[in-house]
Amino acid sequence: MSTGAQIAVLPPVGRRGERSRAQPAPTQRPLMRLVAVGALGLYGILRWATMLSPAPTWRLLGLLGLCLALAAAGALRPVLGRGVVAIAAILSVLAMFALSGVPLAWVVHLRIAVTASWIEGGVSALPGVNVPYSGINDWVRVVVLLGAGLLLLDTGFMLAFVPGGLGDLRRAGAALPLIALAVIPATLVRPQLPYLQGVILFALLALLMWGERVRRDDLAAVLTLGAIVGAAGMILAPRLDQHQPWVDPHALANSFSPTHVDSFDWSQRYGPLNWPRTGHEVLDVQAAHSDYWKAEDLDAFDGYGWVSDNVEQASLPAADPAALARWTQTIQVTIKAMTTTDVIAAGYAYQPTHLPGLALSGVGAGTWLSTTQLGPGASYSVRVYTPAPTAHQLSTAYDGALGSPAFPWPALAGYLTLSLPQPTSSQLPPQSVLLAPYGSRAPPQNLSDVTSVSGPGAIADSPYARVYALARRLARGARTPYAYALRVERYLSGANNFTYNENPPLSTYPLESFLLTSHLGYCQQFAGAMALLLRFGGVPARVAAGFASGTYSSASRQWVVTDIDAHAWVEAWFPHYGWVRFDPTPGAAPARGGRLAPIATAAGGGKGASTQQAPRRTIGTTTPTAHSTKASGGGPSAVLIGVLAVLVVALVMGLIATRGVAEPSGEQLLMELERALARSGRPVSSGVTLVELEHRFRTSAEAAAYVRAIRAIRFAGGGETPTRRQRRALRAQLRAGLGLGGRLRALWALPPQWLPPERFRHRTDEAA
Repeated sequence: MSTGAQIAVLPPVGRRGERSRAQPAPTQRPLMRLVAVGALGLYGILRWATMLSPAPTWRLLGLLGLCLALAAAGALRPVLGRGVVAIAAILSVLAMFALSGVPLAWVVHLRIAVTASWIEGGVSALPGVNVPYSGINDWVRVVVLLGAGLLLLDTGFMLAFVPGGLGDLRRAGAALPLIALAVIPATLVRPQLPYLQGVILFALLALLMWGERVRRDDLAAVLTLGAIVGAAGMILAPRLDQHQPWVDPHALANSFSPTHVDSFDWSQRYGPLNWPRTGHEVLDVQAAHSDYWKAEDLDAFDGYGWVSDNVEQASLPAADPAALARWTQTIQVTIKAMTTTDVIAAGYAYQPTHLPGLALSGVGAGTWLSTTQLGPGASYSVRVYTPAPTAHQLSTAYDGALGSPAFPWPALAGYLTLSLPQPTSSQLPPQSVLLAPYGSRAPPQNLSDVTSVSGPGAIADSPYARVYALARRLARGARTPYAYALRVERYLSGANNFTYNENPPLSTYPLESFLLTSHLGYCQQFAGAMALLLRFGGVPARVAAGFASGTYSSASRQWVVTDIDAHAWVEAWFPHYGWVRFDPTPGAAPARGGRLAPIATAAGGGKGASTQQAPRRTIGTTTPTAHSTKASGGGPSAVLIGVLAVLVVALVMGLIATRGVAEPSGEQLLMELERALARSGRPVSSGVTLVELEHRFRTSAEAAAYVRAIRAIRFAGGGETPTRRQRRALRAQLRAGLGLGGRLRALWALPPQWLPPERFRHRTDEAA
């Protein structure tokens, strides 16, 4: 017998089988998983759709389809491979943007910067949105849909790329975004039968967590247990309901609101401009063609300036049907970083639609007010009529009109009336003077019941006697009211007569001083003086205030308006057409695309300053609000200094690297000019010619000569390259009014030595 025999110890019979039954292998049923994800996702998008009216059902279903496609790709990953799943994930992200409403061309061409900018605008509008949202701001809808898309893709990515088996923790991670998809809308729009909705959500969540792992033999027990838990939840829910969400979505939305919000006071104060123009975007306007975006009409002259007052005693007749058909368009306005109760429109505005509040008629016909303050994200549509007749049409508009129904005296009398102050020694109050219409010697005799008319001596005794004499002198030789209006406009905008300056001296009678003494002013002085001369000459006129056209973005097909575009202009009335716009402000004005003039300080007063001028604010003055940020007076920030330092270093290195560069061609100089205008914050809109740019810089002969030299090289086939002196003059125009940062920015935009420009596409949105 061998003593080295080996003895094997075996477990008792049946022990091994019991162990295997106690720890079964996890059950993976991908089809059941997809059904559970689809059911919970469908419930979530139905709840999410309640935040928009009308509900974008098909877009949400498409987003759910992307989630299920990613989940299916994850289940087939062993067959497809990780590379195919990764490509599917990238395509799903791009498809999410397209399904959410981002223009397909932007997605295909990866217009990331433009897309991000407009999404940011939609996000900043969320604090002022009422749910369900039924407004016309498309980017609010895009942002809401993107929120659903991100939650759905979170679940899809979790199921597509989770390593190994799908355990409880990973299932919970996939379920959480879908729970948020269903719960977030309930905090904004309280659902019907909320406790029943909770039971449905619990059942769908249980299906996702345990559905694919429940055996048929255990199905009845699981359903019974689920019903008991659901019933207990409905019983306990009223006691647990605090009637407020744990996470406040309103506070979260407010965190996305703009940090700088402007408000505008359109009163004409004629004092020095003393506010920082930051270039903040305040309006986006979708329109078939450009216009001036009007806020208010200033119909009355009170002896010192133009004020908002209803001077119409009767309604003016509508324009001819042909004119209405030709010059009427519907515009869509979206408020950006500003607040206002004025409904910003153009020309004569009809009642706006989709306004967040009710629309009330403004002081003047064709203007409107909102009963609620319009803030970032508010959008509305409005039909506007802004005639632009030809010179021939305006020259013949008054033919046979005087003494006929085409010239409605009762309605126009207020637009030919001026309130003129009298000498202090006379102790007389301001006198209302009704001027005769152009081409007539006296007003009609039947106007005694329309307006109070003083004798002709009121003009001679007023401070405006010399202004009236100037109006009569300009009217000599002008055969028509249009010829007279054109002569006044050219007289004011001519560089030899008046100078655009944002630091005019204060005066008791600012428009009289502007016309006869200082000859310095900005849009308020130019527009106010022209309207005054037109009324003295017998042409119905008024001042309008709002914004110039702004810059056209070819990507979004909108006019982008900033706080720099705040402006005032003139409207004169012509038979058959109505109010026609004139703008006597020189092209050097920032709102008209010119250089930024030096900004005055509040202490820059002059002799004879009226005590009434001190508290008045100027057009476009920004009023601090709860979300405003005040400009720092302590110099540029550390971040700005660092950025500028980097730019200067890069510029110096570029100058060193480009020594000996060949003389540039006309095409290269033109590209560099476009680049310089864009980099200095003055991009040119589509269609602007070199002749117009030369006219814009006419206040500097050397800068204008620089543009003229480029035009000669580019189009005349010859000419000398612009000189360094001309280049310095143009750089001075680019930096004017921008302080230290503007100097460095202009140096970066137009360095002392010509640099070969990179490829520059003439698109406003890319230039920005």
